[in-house]
Amino acid sequence: MKFFSLIRIVVFLVGTGLFGALHAQNSPASLQARRDSLLNPSLMKQAERVLRFEKSVQNIGTLTEDDVPVTYRFVCTNVSNRPLLIKRATPTCSCVTVGFDSKELLPGKQQVVNLTFHPKNHPGTIDTHVFVYLSSSDKTPVARLTLTGDVLPGKDEWARFPYSMGKLRLKQNTMTFGEVRTGHRSTERIFCGNSSSKPMQLTAPILPAYVTFHTEPAVIPPGGEGDIVVTVDASLIPVGAKAEFTFPIIIEGVSARPLDRTLNIKVKRIN
Repeated sequence: MKFFSLIRIVVFLVGTGLFGALHAQNSPASLQARRDSLLNPSLMKQAERVLRFEKSVQNIGTLTEDDVPVTYRFVCTNVSNRPLLIKRATPTCSCVTVGFDSKELLPGKQQVVNLTFHPKNHPGTIDTHVFVYLSSSDKTPVARLTLTGDVLPGKDEWARFPYSMGKLRLKQNTMTFGEVRTGHRSTERIFCGNSSSKPMQLTAPILPAYVTFHTEPAVIPPGGEGDIVVTVDASLIPVGAKAEFTFPIIIEGVSARPLDRTLNIKVKRIN
């Protein structure tokens, strides 16, 4: 597009007000509003005249990460004059699973929505929601159920890192590059922690030419956390390599057998 043609289009948009409208749609305030509408959608109008819960907020008190999952009952009544069907109940946190009867709820009858809270790996203040949708209101929730409370750290402060390489604790022991585009660089991370009493500096001296490795920070202090960062440069992958392939990275700087300090890297290339 020629420069002067672009200028004429911008002038036209400004004159008609479309330029400002387009800018407003992508402004930080607009994007935040759209994000909030997804994470905390408005309830159906007059929802209390359709499906009424005895209470919509329950305080779980104080738990620890070592406690077993606990289930909380939310009882609702169909206060409308027509049968209702709960289609789905969407939690805002992976710490909650939901259970409910999928049968039709007749007028005047009650039903229970069970929220099971899983404290493991979820320390801190709890304020999580579940949005309940009817088959007749798939886009607008009829209720918002809330669990509040606190979860204290468990006895094993490293329990949230399920994998270990000696004293190095990791969130995962595999890394997947799902969309490495030809000619581009892609980076993935693994969250890790140093459970030892000494600083930890990790290296990977044996790498394919198309891979780089480092940690952030470069030296992980005792009791500290960081990221293992791996970058794949697709422009350096040898011609003839498969579209999907796997290779290992052996990490130095931890005391363990080579097999026990190996990351498996999976790469899938797309054009």
